[in-house]
Amino acid sequence: MEHYHIMGKWMFAFCVFWAYIGFGQYMLIWYANIPEETQYFLTRNTESWWGLSMLLVIGRFFGPFAILLLISIKRHPYQLCLVAGWILFMQLLDIYLVVLPALHGTGVHVSLWDFVTLIAIGTTLAFVYLRIVGKASLFPVRDPRLVESLRLVN
Repeated sequence: MEHYHIMGKWMFAFCVFWAYIGFGQYMLIWYANIPEETQYFLTRNTESWWGLSMLLVIGRFFGPFAILLLISIKRHPYQLCLVAGWILFMQLLDIYLVVLPALHGTGVHVSLWDFVTLIAIGTTLAFVYLRIVGKASLFPVRDPRLVESLRLVN
């Protein structure tokens, strides 16, 4: 039970860290006012990209920040998995917003290839993971602090 609480704390910390890095990047590019750099944000703050950018800010920081403040969420594995899945989805949206506005500057154009690429990469990673996981122990057998970690009190 305590391990889930600690994982929730890590998720909260990385949520705040992502916001810090994102705002720092935005502020530095805005303050420098270099045309080659500001074009990155001008493209993502116009047309239909603006809605996805705002969804990313709210869904990647403000939503998980408020949810992960609650201790009850961090102590229930199912609820913590839902939050982790949402954060993972927002990470995919973040990558989508980094790559695709350079290809489709006029607005969002969802294509079948967007999903095919995601499925191809996901199945490749799953295949490699399932091949490796059968050859390795998932339990740290020789860890000298294993008993201590199992009796963790937070």
